[in-house]
Amino acid sequence: MVRNVRGNPRRIRSLVVLRAILTTVVLLFSLASAYGDEADTLRSSRVVSVKSYPVVKPAETVRLDDFPAPPEMVADVIRRFTGVQVKDYGGAGGLKTVNVRSLGSEHVGIFIDGIKIDNAQNMQVDLGRFSTRGISSVALYNSRKSSRMQTAAEYSAGASVHLDTDRPRHRDGCGGVFRLRGGSFASVNPSLQWDHELGPVTLRASAEFLYNNGKYKYPFFDTTLVRENGDIRSLRLETQLFAAPRGGDIRLRIYAYGSERGFPGPVIRRAMGFPLSAERQADQNFFVQGSWTQDWGERYSTALRLKYANDYIHYNTHPENNPMALPYDLHYRQQSAFLSLSQSVLIAESFAIDLAADVQRNSLDSDAGQFVTPRRTTANGALSARFSLEDFRAEANISYIGAWDRFKTPDAGGWSMKDSFRGAWMPSISVYAAPAKWLEADLFAKYTCRLPSFNDLYYSLIGNSALKPEYAAQFGADVSLSAETAHWNGILRLSPYYNRVTNKILAIPTASQFRWSMLNIGKADITGLDVKIENNFTAGQFNAQLTLRYTLQKALNLSDQESISWKNQLPYIPLHSGSADLTLGWRKWQLGWNTILNGKRWSNSANLDEFLLAPWSVTDISLSKTFSLKPFRGRSAPSEITVSANCNNIFNCRYEIVKGYPMPGVNAFLSVEYRL
Repeated sequence: MVRNVRGNPRRIRSLVVLRAILTTVVLLFSLASAYGDEADTLRSSRVVSVKSYPVVKPAETVRLDDFPAPPEMVADVIRRFTGVQVKDYGGAGGLKTVNVRSLGSEHVGIFIDGIKIDNAQNMQVDLGRFSTRGISSVALYNSRKSSRMQTAAEYSAGASVHLDTDRPRHRDGCGGVFRLRGGSFASVNPSLQWDHELGPVTLRASAEFLYNNGKYKYPFFDTTLVRENGDIRSLRLETQLFAAPRGGDIRLRIYAYGSERGFPGPVIRRAMGFPLSAERQADQNFFVQGSWTQDWGERYSTALRLKYANDYIHYNTHPENNPMALPYDLHYRQQSAFLSLSQSVLIAESFAIDLAADVQRNSLDSDAGQFVTPRRTTANGALSARFSLEDFRAEANISYIGAWDRFKTPDAGGWSMKDSFRGAWMPSISVYAAPAKWLEADLFAKYTCRLPSFNDLYYSLIGNSALKPEYAAQFGADVSLSAETAHWNGILRLSPYYNRVTNKILAIPTASQFRWSMLNIGKADITGLDVKIENNFTAGQFNAQLTLRYTLQKALNLSDQESISWKNQLPYIPLHSGSADLTLGWRKWQLGWNTILNGKRWSNSANLDEFLLAPWSVTDISLSKTFSLKPFRGRSAPSEITVSANCNNIFNCRYEIVKGYPMPGVNAFLSVEYRL
């Protein structure tokens, strides 16, 4: 559902805060009553292996294997998380980026099986490229994932999202999933995945095709128009290899993705008869990545990871279809090579030291006029020490990033080394404690640096060669209180945080999703509180799960006291936001309900009425049923068919996540999945 929230904004804000406070007080009172008898009794600490216990738990984690009908795209999973904003430019082909606690999407590392999805061109990872097919879990860390033998890039991320795939396990040594999904906007989305064991090696092959015409109605002043030029055609092909030598794990992934899509452009008043946009973009993305982790004994382990990526973009404006458009026919090719070695030494059962070193090479070429051809070599290192008891854990680490840029300009006629080096030290510390059975707490403090991207520095359309690196000081805590009975368990999580960002690089879309305006706004002060309440109930074949999330976030511009934007909320950051998830399961039926709420925001650093975006809320529902079938052709494992129906924006309300980009109204999809 999407519903505009009307009424007195102060009254609405007060009611939201009051409800959150009352809910928190009630749950705290219940927990105190349930455990009042043992509140003074602390568990005795014992030494545990640092290999087994992470210092910091994920802020959010979703295991997609637990849902018969999970969301289609990774972006649809992440948008429900606490303290996260997903910018969506509408439709299946629209750009989708993630912002965690107002740090910006460039501070958020997206990792597949521990290896970062890199984009030196603009540091914007389009989550619309990644399907939930083949992904077992999605986890969000407001700091970073705390585990052994990470890459140095993971230590350097301001926040991180981890997409993990499980090793295939089939009783008969092979198995697969075929799925067909279709519905609104003439959408057709078939996918296929097949796993096969060949002795000590398991192979997985998967393919997915998507077509969506992107046409949906939206209000335009006193009339209704149809969104045009928002279609997409895409094909994803993947092959994976899994092997498990004694004491080790080997994985190899080959990924290929191609798409051709339109950019519908912002909705503004213009002369009748002209289309709103005639921009098109074709993408070809390829990467191969591999990892080998090995325990060489009880005390020493290593992890070797490598990746090569080749990304191609063809952008054109088709002025023959839109005489008002500037004529562009541009080609860009980005290449990236990455190598990482991580080591872990177990000094004692409770104490370990990790060392990681990464080297990466990025290049970008284009046929655009006056375009430079940048080359960047990045070295990243990290040293970490971890200590673990059962009820107390601590980790301290320091990482360094250094980047050497070289670029060739047509005017200079050669390579330039001017202002080519940027580097920074980034320390951090994390502490976890569990003083009682029902109480856990962790906190972290870290300092991170975000280097300007190639787009930020060199693009003639949007670049700003005077941009400085962006630095962020992050402080966060997480307190979890839990209660449990025979059929019910509940968790309350309170997560206050504070971020100070200096030399913040801000990307503002212009008349196109392809061309942006870049600027340093100086300082940003971000203070917030995330509240999450989880309740799970199970009785026989019935189960219910209710999750409530709320975020209060003040992200203020502190760059210039003389500016009109002084102490104004940063663009697109709501003061209040939240979500509610309800899942009901009975036998093999499952009903899901999800509501996302966003308070008012501004599209500009100057919080004026002309830039105000109305609050909105969206509700989606899903229903699925799984049918068991007889084993196929003598196989020992039974087959299954899952039929699911999804209806999004069930109240057909109108809203915008990004100004000028209306989102679809009510839409529905039906899918059939056959699991062998």
